[in-house]
Amino acid sequence: MKKLSLIIMFVMMQVVVTYAQLTTVSQSPLFKEPVSGYGRILHMKNGNTVFLQITSKDGIYVDIYDEENRPKAQSHKSANFGNLLGSCINAIFESNNDIVVFISEVESRQPVLYRLIIDGTTGYIKRDEKLVMTNRYAYFAQPFITQYEPVTSFFVRKDPQSENYALVVLHNNDRSVNGNLEVVWYAGNHKEISRAYYNNRDTRYKNINYLDMAVLGDEKVCLFAHIYNQTEVGDKKGQLIMASLNKTSDTLEISKLNIGVRKVIDSGLVKFNPITKKLLFIGYAHAEAGDSEKYAGIMGFVDPTGRTPEQEINIFPAKANEKTQAIAGRDFTGMPQNIFVRSDGGFSIIYEELTRKQVKPLNSASYVYCIKDWLAVVSYDVNGQPEYSCVIPRHAELRNWEIAAFNTERVARSAQPLIKGEQYRGYACFQYKDRVYVTMNNTDENMKKAAKGKGVSFHSVRDTDGYYYICDASNEQPEYKPLFGLNVNKDDDGHPLVMGVSDYDNDKGRFITLKMDSNTDHRGVRVVWLQP
Repeated sequence: MKKLSLIIMFVMMQVVVTYAQLTTVSQSPLFKEPVSGYGRILHMKNGNTVFLQITSKDGIYVDIYDEENRPKAQSHKSANFGNLLGSCINAIFESNNDIVVFISEVESRQPVLYRLIIDGTTGYIKRDEKLVMTNRYAYFAQPFITQYEPVTSFFVRKDPQSENYALVVLHNNDRSVNGNLEVVWYAGNHKEISRAYYNNRDTRYKNINYLDMAVLGDEKVCLFAHIYNQTEVGDKKGQLIMASLNKTSDTLEISKLNIGVRKVIDSGLVKFNPITKKLLFIGYAHAEAGDSEKYAGIMGFVDPTGRTPEQEINIFPAKANEKTQAIAGRDFTGMPQNIFVRSDGGFSIIYEELTRKQVKPLNSASYVYCIKDWLAVVSYDVNGQPEYSCVIPRHAELRNWEIAAFNTERVARSAQPLIKGEQYRGYACFQYKDRVYVTMNNTDENMKKAAKGKGVSFHSVRDTDGYYYICDASNEQPEYKPLFGLNVNKDDDGHPLVMGVSDYDNDKGRFITLKMDSNTDHRGVRVVWLQP
């Protein structure tokens, strides 16, 4: 009887391990690797999977796969946007079985936003319009706009529960309040629901820093911003606010929030929790002058109706910090980069250590490395109490692309820049039930070093393979696993993932991304569907 119980227990353990593995369900035919512009995979409600490559030079390539992951349609179209400065993708999402793409750039010192509507079945462009333009940059104020920095005049967010979306326009390209910030709210058919300007009722604050917003169906849009005064160089004093736009009103209702009090909030991210019916606001902040420095990550629960007071919670990753000290003898310095809301109302926060390193060669121009170090995943219950914590030692260096706050979440809402192979040096993650899966590329030798707390960055992308971690309550430092098996033949290239282009199929629980591969004739990439 005891022997039988042990056998049953062993079989159950094997079932759990097998169930948790990330395996390949399907993959597309091989096609040419995208190396420039922007890339994005979008899983649609009808079961189709769409891969888009968008370039200023060549226009838009659209590849559509059906519900069985077979090639269905393909198109290549030029568009109205061109080889202009400051070009970037502001948002990509599905609406009424179409693909909606927002692209911005600077035309004669004037920020311009385009809206493209692509047929989700054929890939053809149905509408290509110049939607809005803002005031020009001063001639001497903006002499050069780097190719990879986004135009900071337009922000688009879609409601994940409906077809509605909203646009924020900063008309004056500065932080002044009066007549600067405009909110436009759209239905899924792209008809305007309402619009309003931010009206500065609190004359104590002359500047505004837009942070993020959430669209709540056809009920309201909730915009978060930090209003402040620049009291002296490097010092600001201000207040976090929520500005709400209702469908029956053409004015913004302003609420002052007791989150991040006596702090300067530099950036933020907002998500709606459908279980608690509250907004999750998470941000980066630093202390006002004269106050002691504390952990820069802040978070709070906000009732969009304003009936209950907001609740600030502590999101300092204490367990991850303890584990990092035990492994490497130093503190964990990671900041929030993304947040996943679970079906039970709990949530998981992804933390990443990011630093900038300026290099000044003797005989050439200086450049900046973005150093991407350790990751941490912390799971919280519906009330914001920590449940489990995981740490992933790693190291990567980006030379051609500088990472901004909440970059991984914002890339997931827009598109991945394809810049000199830097798209292979990031990571991708998704929430599946109560676990978080994290994928990244490296060599097996480097992954072994990282497991000992000594992360090493790879040199050549073609030498790497895709790996993944499963973050749950079973292990504070999860083990890495190869996605496509270990490459034992040193003469063959590996199978790394193209990070950031991925999407997640909630219905089937599938992670969809690109992987580098080859056949007997040439090398390229495939769309790959992975199942936990």
